[in-house]
Amino acid sequence: MNNPNTLKFNIHPTNIGAIIMICRRNFQVILLFAFTTQLCISNLYAAYRAPVWSENGMAATPHIAATAAAVEVLEAGGNAVDAVVAASFALAVVEQYHSGLGGGEFTLLRMVKDAKVRVLDARESTPLKSSADMFMNPETDEPYKEKYWLGGLAVGVPGSVAGKVELIAKYGNLPLKEVIAPAYKLAKNGFKLDRVYASSIKRNSDEFAEDTDLAKVFMSKGLPLKRGQVLRQPILANTLQKIGKDKGKSFYHGEMAKNISDACIAHGGIIEQKDMANYKLRWMEPISFNYHGYDIHSMPPPSSGGVCLAMILNILDEFPLEYLGQGSTETYHLIASAFELAFADRSHWLGDPDYADLPVKELISQDYADKLRKKIDRFSRIPVDGPGNPRLKKPASNTSHISVIDKDGNMCAMTTSVNSSFGSKVFVPELGIFLNNTMVDFSIAPDQPDYFGLIGGNVNRIQPGKRPLSSMSPTLVTYQGKPLIALGSVGGPRIITSVCQILINMIDYSNNIQAAVDAPRIHMQWKPDLLYIESEVAPEIVERLNSMGWIMRQQPLWSLSQAVYKDSLNHYFHGASDARGVGSAGPAGDR
Repeated sequence: MNNPNTLKFNIHPTNIGAIIMICRRNFQVILLFAFTTQLCISNLYAAYRAPVWSENGMAATPHIAATAAAVEVLEAGGNAVDAVVAASFALAVVEQYHSGLGGGEFTLLRMVKDAKVRVLDARESTPLKSSADMFMNPETDEPYKEKYWLGGLAVGVPGSVAGKVELIAKYGNLPLKEVIAPAYKLAKNGFKLDRVYASSIKRNSDEFAEDTDLAKVFMSKGLPLKRGQVLRQPILANTLQKIGKDKGKSFYHGEMAKNISDACIAHGGIIEQKDMANYKLRWMEPISFNYHGYDIHSMPPPSSGGVCLAMILNILDEFPLEYLGQGSTETYHLIASAFELAFADRSHWLGDPDYADLPVKELISQDYADKLRKKIDRFSRIPVDGPGNPRLKKPASNTSHISVIDKDGNMCAMTTSVNSSFGSKVFVPELGIFLNNTMVDFSIAPDQPDYFGLIGGNVNRIQPGKRPLSSMSPTLVTYQGKPLIALGSVGGPRIITSVCQILINMIDYSNNIQAAVDAPRIHMQWKPDLLYIESEVAPEIVERLNSMGWIMRQQPLWSLSQAVYKDSLNHYFHGASDARGVGSAGPAGDR
């Protein structure tokens, strides 16, 4: 993206024939054909869909109903914050398997009036009765692995409702009731299940069938609801209506807080009403850094997202990625090497900043990046033995993501989650919501991999009131002080590597936003010692990476990303929803 206000002309392979016909009539065009054919060959994996565009703002979400909610609010006079919150409430209805009122979230926003990037941490926190060894079996000194992701003990105090209410109160243009209205209608009137929601219900149908309350919602005549059938959730609609009326007060201090505590305790948990009442939001400063002239802003701890993004891109900054080419063996090798170094440090140094002195400034410094870069051989893999030490230097962190930029240039990106599919599987029948299982993101024992296979250190051990380390990485990009990109992804630790590769695809390779999102991705998180690579990557690339020393596993399923781009020169907005999912980007119409 040499000029951030223009998009590279990525030629679709099916247009090559038309170019050939032109070349027959004009020899000079043969040179153009040679260049564009080379471009096509090097970008065959680029998006086969054009980005959605608009002149009045843009939203990208993982579900068409959530996108419609965001657009409806934008057209009613709402800003980017209103739109993101409306979409997130809608996702709490149409994507309960990914996110919901019983979870938590991180939000980045930038309002034009002061051009300051702000961070809201509405991540779940641990209950007061939690302890470092709460998931350990004292007889075997081994963890109760199922308990930390399934059931009441896995539940953290949810922050999602508090976060949404706060965002509207401080930065919204519209009243909360109006922002919630699209979600309320979806819950009350119902919506047709898509393939993803239907398959999620089917995978969990045995547990749902055993629970009378769940069976009433997700089963019909003893069978799980199928794709195309209408899911109505009147109890959830009532919950949304109450939140709109009292602005979430009863969720944390009233009857709803008691419902949540009762459900949690009934399933072996320890969340009490006082835990709900004591929940606190945190406004924080973003992790901000520059990459090739672009200012990138992302999540600080307790998310590892911003720190890891900065580390990875700082390491790659001195490598000639543009020259090496998008999707080349050496490019994949260098990116994977940077991933491995960053995730090794993530395991040791990052956690909740309220509970430990984290070396954030050192980790994201250019000096430390220079030190780590020397550990990479351009032509063969050097395995990373363990974390580095950023403090030794010379004197002198299943989910939903929403991205919106409104017509005025206000930007907002939110990543919201209940963690794994349907969270802890603890359902609150009086509210129609599932509770998260965020406790899986803590280090439950030294050198024990968590739910996502990540190794964590003592800095991420459980303590009362603490937030677990996260990979959620809502990210905003500005150029010369102007809004440019709002993006984010889902997929546990793959969030970080997905966001990173989208940025590289746009900045280093000038992909349009849809091409950048849809291009094949790789993932390396240090432990386990595997380079995950999407199955669309050519076999010869896989063979070469293997010969360089990488142990690989190809997989068809990946993370899902949502991104919005503002072309300030032409005053157009471009939106991209990941082709791997069922989401959409939606333009706001004329008001």
